[in-house]
This record gives sequence, structure tokens and C-alpha cells, in this order.
Amino acid sequence: MPQEFNSVNEEIKNEAKKVWQSKTGKERAKYFIYYYKVHFIVGVVAICLLASVIHFFATRKECIFQVLVVNGQSVDLLDYNAFIDGFAKTITYDEKKEELIIDPNYLIDVYAADQYNQTNIQKVFMNVAVGELDVMLCDEDFMKFARAQDCAYDLTKVLPDNDLKKYEDKLVWYDFPFEEVGIEGYEQEYEQDYKGRYEALCIDITDFEKIKEYDMFPNKNGYAIIISNTSHLDRAIEFLEYLDTP
Repeated sequence: MPQEFNSVNEEIKNEAKKVWQSKTGKERAKYFIYYYKVHFIVGVVAICLLASVIHFFATRKECIFQVLVVNGQSVDLLDYNAFIDGFAKTITYDEKKEELIIDPNYLIDVYAADQYNQTNIQKVFMNVAVGELDVMLCDEDFMKFARAQDCAYDLTKVLPDNDLKKYEDKLVWYDFPFEEVGIEGYEQEYEQDYKGRYEALCIDITDFEKIKEYDMFPNKNGYAIIISNTSHLDRAIEFLEYLDTP
């Protein structure tokens, strides 16, 4: 029985081979498309996807600094890429393998409870939680909301002494649980050896040169926050200094 089966099977194969060889090239193409077009399309799509993934990882650059702008000037009126490129020119990095990112696409009303605003708030602090952000530039409303999320560096602990002296009237001080105070209050408590009580969690950048040049926060105050879990602290400090250069 197996020998008879093999014989029949071989005969069928030979007959199919003769039929195939007798077909013209056009007929063979029609046959292939008719029976295998789905397999062919799936294969092409799979190859394209694989090539796209390989290209993405092969050309992906490492982000060495990321800035988030909340409630700043519209992207239609401000060239944010030119803004961050200006800072890029002041530092040394490998342009082929590294990049600086600025994300200005957040307009948030912290007092609104609708899905749009709440979703954007979640996105901002998700980026903070995973350590993707280094500096946040925002208006006063979002600044007050953000500093209550325990995500800001105390600038007195990270800024150089010359910057602290230069910007002492620009630092915004807070007492826990986040009651705004003035610089005089800090100095008084400092003299009483309560240094850790007040923290400067952000800096008023409204009058900084680059902020005015680009009109980033028209008709309102702007603030800068260094994110407490940044992995690029030195660059964040350089960025703050860049903001106040002509």
C-alpha cells in the first residue's frame, strides 16, 4: 500500500511539473498571484515593518536633555526648535548620536476637571515619574500646581553661589505644606538655623533675556523648575543660565 501511494503521488507531481513547464511566463504570474497573493502581501508587509523597526533603532538618538513647556506661546507664533537649537550651540555633544528635545504642546487649565486637561496633567507627571524630563517652563498657575507634586529641586542646593546671588530676587520660596513666602522669611529662619524649612522650588524667568526675545509667556509670568529626578542636572543649570543670555 505505501509503495502504491508513493507511485501515485510521484505521478501527480510529474504531471503537475509538466503542466507548469508548459505555461508561459504570463500564465505562471497569473497563477502565482491567484493562489499566493495573500501570502505575498503579508510577507511584503512583514518585511517592511521589520525594516522600519531596524531603521528606527539604528538611527535613534539618545536624548541628553528634555524641556517641557506648559501654557507657553503658541507653536504657530514661536519657533521652539530655534529656541532649543540656540541652547544646543552653547554645549558640546555628538549631533549624530545625541539630541535635545523641547515639547511645547501642553495647554493645561489646572482648575478644569474635563478629560482633556486631566489627561494632559497625567501625561506631564508620567514623564516626570519615568525620569524623561529635566526642566519645566510654565506659567504661574501650573507652577503652583507642579510644586505641590514634590517634583522640583530646591534650587538653593544645586545652583552655583554666583547664580543664587544674581537671582535671589527671582527665586520663589515655599514653606511646607507649600505656603508661599518671601526671601525675608527665609533669611529670618536661616538665622535661627532652620535652613531646611523653606525651599526655593522654582525661579521667575519672566524677565530673562531669551524668554523676552521669544515672547514665550506673553502677558503673564513664566517660571522654570528643575525636575528633582533629572539625570542631567549640570545641563539643566546651564540651560537656566542660557535663558538669561542676550
